[in-house]
Order: sequence, then C-alpha cells, then structure tokens
Amino acid sequence: MSNLERGVWLLLILTVFLSSRGLAQESPLMSPLSPSVKTCQTCHPAHYEQWQQSYHSKSMVSIQAGFKKFITTQEQKKGRALNRNELMACVGCHAPAMRFAADEAFARLAHLVKTDQKQALENLSVDCISCHSLVVNGHSDQKPPQKIADYVFHSTIQNPLKTVHGNKYAAHMANSDFCKSCHTYVTPADMKISADWDIVCSLTFDAWAEGPHGLKAKAADQKQCQSCHMEKTKGKAAAIGRTSLPVRELSSHLFPGWHSSEALQKAAVITLDSKRDRKTGAAEIVVTIENRAGHRIPDT
Repeated sequence: MSNLERGVWLLLILTVFLSSRGLAQESPLMSPLSPSVKTCQTCHPAHYEQWQQSYHSKSMVSIQAGFKKFITTQEQKKGRALNRNELMACVGCHAPAMRFAADEAFARLAHLVKTDQKQALENLSVDCISCHSLVVNGHSDQKPPQKIADYVFHSTIQNPLKTVHGNKYAAHMANSDFCKSCHTYVTPADMKISADWDIVCSLTFDAWAEGPHGLKAKAADQKQCQSCHMEKTKGKAAAIGRTSLPVRELSSHLFPGWHSSEALQKAAVITLDSKRDRKTGAAEIVVTIENRAGHRIPDT
C-alpha cells in the first residue's frame, strides 16, 4: 500500500471516528439573502461590533437545544419530517431571511439542529436585513434585491442621506410596536403545528403593555422598549471613505437583556431584612425584589 493510499484510509477512519463522536463539523448554512452582515460591517463597523455582542446575532444558536426538542417531539408524533411552514414557526423570528430559502435548506436546517451543529447555524440570525428591511415592511413575502445599491434601508434617522444604498426614515421603528411581532409570539393560525399545542415563545411586549411604562400608563410614564434596549449615543451613522456625514443620535445595537449584568442591575432592586425571635433564636429573613424593568422578570 502506497503512502497516498495509507493517507486516504487514515482520513476516512478519522472522519468516521469524529462523526461517531459527534465532533465532525459540517459546512455552515448560509442566509439566502445578500448582502450579508459582513457587507454592512464595511461601512457600519461600530453597529456591527455592538450587534455581534448581542443575542440578536446568536438568535439561532441560542435556541438550538429547545428547537431540537420541538423538532424531534413533533416528528415522533407525526411520523414524518417537519415541513418548511412548520419550521418557520420558530425560524420566522430567529432567522427571518429563511422565509426565502429553498425547501432543501429547511431539511438541512432541521438536520443541523438535531445533530447539535451549532457552528453551522451561526450565519442565521436576526441581522441587519431582518430589522431594517424585512420586519419594517411587515415581513413581506417579496424577496429583497440582491445588490446593496438596490436596497432601501429604514431607520430612525430623520432626513437620511443617500449613500451606497437608499435610506428612509421610519418613525415606527422607535416604538415598542416594532418589537411586538417577535417579542410577543404565539403561533399564528397558518403556522399551527396541530391542535395539541402552540408555541408561546415570548410575551414580553404584552407584559410591557400592561406594565407601569406601557400602553395603559400615563403619557409621562410611558417608555418604549428602545429606551432601555437601544440607548442613544452621539456619533456618525457610517464610515464611508471621505464622505462627510453629520453627527447624529444613534441607537445602540447591543440589545442588553437578561444576559447583561448591567441591565439586570437596572432592572431589579433586591433588599434583605432580618428579624430574630429573642425567645427561640430563630431568624426570619425577608427578601424583597422590586421590578424596575417595566415587564415581567424573567421576560418570557
């Protein structure tokens, strides 16, 4: 046996060994839309770095375990693989661009989720196109253009400049209603898996709407989701060569929540009070948690 043949056999054995141990990494499943977040990074490096730290950038990876349970339990019950419409019950919010993917991509998505291939899911997320093009247009079924120059991106910047792509002011992106489509989610009728159960993934918007800063609060007390989760800073919206851009109020794309220790410290105040019984020596400890988040904690 030649050295080449030995090398081929060793490679095959190693592949089988790694696969059997669940260590073989498959190629990533890519978004069906272009441009990608990497394209946006070129001109919006600050927003990209913030987004990359957020859970919007990890929206598919973070639900892999729960999504796996959902897929496997439903497949066992139905005796078949779930179709794209059934998978969209989760993917519609966690990777909105997948609505434009082929059926084959959904079959591969289910496979990757069931085999714990998190790295192969990293390119699916709530990205720039998700919010600034798809959600803002009501999750339109019309596929966006493939060239950056043909896009019109929406934002909360008034009187935006025309740069490498079109820009449009969208006032409703600064209101909590914009977050509602994903942050209060119960399976819509046309995506129901069956009559046995619905997906109740998040009710945060509803909790905010009923809370001290929500829709029923006095006007002076109302706060939008963005006021806490997209705080404003001064800066330039983009960095485009020598193009002169004005300094504006920009929204942070960190989206801090339960995963942010700083956000949690602002969301609740915990106090301890103790009383000791002089006769028995027993101590009573009272823990008081004051919710300042404006919605339930935990928020689902």
